[in-house]
Amino acid sequence: MKRRLPIIALLLFVAACTPQGAPATADGVRYFSVSFAPGTDTGTPEAPLPSADEYKFSVVIMARDLWGDRVTDHNGEVELGLLGAELRSAKRLRVVNGIVGPVTVRFGDGYRVERIAVTAISPEKTIVDARELRLPTGPVGVSDPIYLVSPRIPAVQGSLASVSDGGPSRLEKRNLTIRGPYDAAAGRHRDLVVIAAIEGGFYLSETGCEEFCAIYLYTHSTPYVEDGDDRAVVAPGMLIAEVNGSVFEYFGFTELSFPTFTPRRDADGRILRDPTAIPAPHDITACVEAADDLCLEGHEAMLVTVTGIAVDDFDEQDEAWTLYSQFPLRTAAGGVIMAQTVYTAPSFDPVAMKGVPIASLTGLLKQHTSSRPSTWILVPRDGQDIVMGGK
Repeated sequence: MKRRLPIIALLLFVAACTPQGAPATADGVRYFSVSFAPGTDTGTPEAPLPSADEYKFSVVIMARDLWGDRVTDHNGEVELGLLGAELRSAKRLRVVNGIVGPVTVRFGDGYRVERIAVTAISPEKTIVDARELRLPTGPVGVSDPIYLVSPRIPAVQGSLASVSDGGPSRLEKRNLTIRGPYDAAAGRHRDLVVIAAIEGGFYLSETGCEEFCAIYLYTHSTPYVEDGDDRAVVAPGMLIAEVNGSVFEYFGFTELSFPTFTPRRDADGRILRDPTAIPAPHDITACVEAADDLCLEGHEAMLVTVTGIAVDDFDEQDEAWTLYSQFPLRTAAGGVIMAQTVYTAPSFDPVAMKGVPIASLTGLLKQHTSSRPSTWILVPRDGQDIVMGGK
């Protein structure tokens, strides 16, 4: 992934971007103005710009002195940065006679609020760890805010082109606030719904979605929430207006770590629940039988089901079983997926059930790239997710 400007660095740019606070260059430059072309729509908090694969803005960058006037004898280079988005146009620009532009700045994966920042850089090259760096020389500039839509779960779960290393999120290491799709008729974002609460966190899903619809929120302990005058455990069917957290990959499994979340509440402060909003399980039997990692990646963290299976024979001395209580399920056509029932369906004994037909096993789909023989693991929510029978 391309390196992006750290948020702290950009905030420092904002703080420094005043004529009084910025150090001056030899020719008197105190800061840079970053101006959009007249009439440019940069959105508002109430009406952000619509979602797009890529955003384009025409800007003019101008060197300014203490009084805000253009420094016409300034010549040099500036480097562009963004609050969190991926810059897809030129990173370095040449300033001639105190101005550069109009120039088109393109970026992708931008959400909520973005700013275009520039900083003057030295003409001297510095090599650090075989990388060429151009050190900042002082004057900086930041554009007015660009208001964009909040990211949705599919944008976070949507992986890079390759799944050989677990299909990491293209937004890995970003801190994000996630909402459901915007409902113009209702005038607000649709709610997200809790589909399971297990393993020191909970699983959250969009509704009316086919792929990349759910994500695991790792709360590190049983998640509780204030519910009116009571304190309740986060449970399936709870409606969530938005969540915030940092995107991390845990051995190929996309998580939102240390999350905060805002439940949808009624007028009395009680959390709204709608068990009917929990999406029906997606049948991934064909994906398992085809060993289709792309198909399985699209269902990560979602509620899924595999049909016509049995516990395959396995070595009870294998670490997958002795350390993690994971065991293989085999479909009638020979597809294999791992399962783990010890914590959520403890009455199911995989050793005793070897070869016994199972009509279906429903649960949450996880990935762990160090697991063998399969990186995909099915975890039922409880014993009712295991339906015995079949041929």
